[in-house]
Parts: sequence; structure tokens; C-alpha cells
Amino acid sequence: MRTFFAVRAAQFLGAVILLVGAGAAIAQEEPSRFAGGAGFDVTSDSDGFRTYRARVGGAYAYQNPWSYSGVAVQSTRYSQDGFQQDVPAVLGTYRDQRRDNLVGVDIQAGVARVSGHLRPIGDASYRFMPSNTTSVDFLASADLVESPEALRRGIGYGFFAVGVEQDLTDRFAVTAYAGYQPFSDGNARTHFRGRLIWTALPEQGVSLQLRYRQYATRDLDVDNAYFNPERYRQWLAVAALRHRYAGWMFTGALGAGQERATGSGSQGSYLAEVRAEGPFAGDSRLIFHAGYYRAAGFIDFDGYAYRSIGAEVVVPF
Repeated sequence: MRTFFAVRAAQFLGAVILLVGAGAAIAQEEPSRFAGGAGFDVTSDSDGFRTYRARVGGAYAYQNPWSYSGVAVQSTRYSQDGFQQDVPAVLGTYRDQRRDNLVGVDIQAGVARVSGHLRPIGDASYRFMPSNTTSVDFLASADLVESPEALRRGIGYGFFAVGVEQDLTDRFAVTAYAGYQPFSDGNARTHFRGRLIWTALPEQGVSLQLRYRQYATRDLDVDNAYFNPERYRQWLAVAALRHRYAGWMFTGALGAGQERATGSGSQGSYLAEVRAEGPFAGDSRLIFHAGYYRAAGFIDFDGYAYRSIGAEVVVPF
């Protein structure tokens, strides 16, 4: 199992290297400078499981919010009842994207130390547009399985996916993603996600969406380390907002639907999320996000819900 996950970790790092190379090929020429940043994230769920994450870092080649490279360190505390565990991590960051369509590369990749193991963590994406109406995304990510028993065992996972977004008309678009998720305990899942999007109010950035996602599990026996159904499905009807005002980008979504897991039946599923990102005090930048989700996680299914809130500030010098 360790060999299996080592191969997957190498694949994740290999994907990151390839994406960095792709980003370097499209890098923009612009004067760079140093920028410092700090952020936090807090989550809690209906089972009393909580996470507190703090991160500080610096970008030594900061050109703008869509083009920079740097390093960051973070510490995450997990707790539930009598359980508590601290997980330190270090990451490298690289971003080189177009502001209007996010074509390019966005990477945060590093390692975390958990229960005596070093596990890869981070997210990497590369987008290109073969035509004005089609975009293709390559995704690679890795993280820890966030449940008390999985953290005690140091279980991590990777995720590799490819997706396509296709404009059908000026107002209708579809997206489809297929992915593979290996776990360090030898388990694996195959994923599919799709969306049908109707831009109802183009000037206001309001869209109505149908979202669907599913996964199938290869190994059902994970010794109760995390919620692990044979099959999981979810569909949501969502009203979404993406609006720019005074240099700020505001996004949000409200959704409701159903989810079903093998052996657990079906139940209502909901989401509410908001995000704001923009400048303040000159070139400094603030990011804020918050969300509520009633959907299955790594801990539970029946009536399970979780909340998140976080903020980040970036100050160029």
C-alpha cells in the first residue's frame, strides 16, 4: 500500500512539475516584487469535528494577483471531543493565469507531517482553450482524510481529473469532469461531475445551474477510518452569482437537492456559499469566504453538515 501511494504521490508531483513548465511557457513580462500574506480557515461540523488552520507566506516574484511564485508554511489543528492533533505543512506556490478566463497555471503544492508520515498536499490546475467556446482543465490535488481515525493513521489521498467546459449558446453551457482518487490505505474512487448552466441575467452575473456528481469506491473495507460507501450520488439545483464591482469580485451560490449513498438511503442536500476578493489600501488584497454544506463528508452521512469561514490578506512591498 505504501508503494502504491508513493507512486501516486510521485504522479502528483510530476503533474505539478509539468504544470509549472506549462505556466513558464506562457509567463507574462511584468516587473515583480515581494509580497507577504497570511490567512486562516475554520471549519466545524454536525459531529463536533473542528479544524483551525493558519498560514503565512511570501511571494518573491509577485507581479499581480494572477502571476506570482512563493512559499508558505501552515499549521492545522484538528479536534473532536477528546481528540486533538496538530499537523504542520510547507508549500510552494506558483500562479500564472489570465484574469479574464483563468487560462494558465495555478499551483499550491507541498507536504504535511501527520502521525509520523509525510503526505503530499495541495492543488494544481492547468487550463487552455482550444477554441473561443471550449476550455479544458487538468487537475491534480492531494490532502489528508479529515476524520479522527484517519488522522491517527496518517491516511492521505490524491485526486487527478480532466474536465471540459463547452458553451452551447450565448447563455447555455455544460461542464463535465472525470477523476480518479487514490488513498494511501490502498482504497480508490472514480468520480464524475457535470453541470448544465443557464446565464439568466448576464449583466448581473446570475446563473441557474443543475449540478450532478457521483463516485464509486473500489475497496469497501477501510476499518471505519472514514465514511466510505460503495456508491454516492448527489444532484443540486443552484442559483449562482458572479459579479464584479469596484475592482472586487463577488461570487455566491444557493442550492438544494438530494444525495444518496449505498446502504444509507437518500436525504436532502443543501449549500450556501459566498466569496469576495478585491483590493484595499492601495495594492493590498483581501479574500473572504464562508459556506454551509449539508452533504456527506469523510466523517458521516445521515444529517451530516459542515460550515467553513476564512480570510486571507496579501500585501505587496
